[in-house]
Amino acid sequence: MKSLLLTNLAEISSYGLLGILVLILGYLALDVVTPGKLRDLLWHDSQRDAVILTAGFLVSLGVVYAASVRAGAMTEYLWQGLLFAFLYSLVAIALMIFTFVLIDWLTPGKLGELLTTGNAAIVWVPTVVFVVLGVSMGSVL
Repeated sequence: MKSLLLTNLAEISSYGLLGILVLILGYLALDVVTPGKLRDLLWHDSQRDAVILTAGFLVSLGVVYAASVRAGAMTEYLWQGLLFAFLYSLVAIALMIFTFVLIDWLTPGKLGELLTTGNAAIVWVPTVVFVVLGVSMGSVL
């Protein structure tokens, strides 16, 4: 019983720490494709569109991560599950950032700049795309 408890605590701690790392990497990737410092837009300027976009991105990434953890837990060793979850999450981050850049390329004007000017209507396009990608990638597992 004690061994099972310690094993479970080690696994939940490992996946939890990896989840924090994945969310930080996702946040940093989103910061790269948005104009200005995302931190300032969120915390200092209280920019609603930046908050919506970031929340949609991180929730979608969380869906993918949760599904990859579930699938990775079926591996024989903890390190294999962690590696699976990490790599799958990196692919999800790359695909979601690629779609942001693609939407930016396809829309008139600079999407990132539009998102920081308070045009709340446009923020829903990439946010919904993030959610759709997150759910679809998560369902593959």
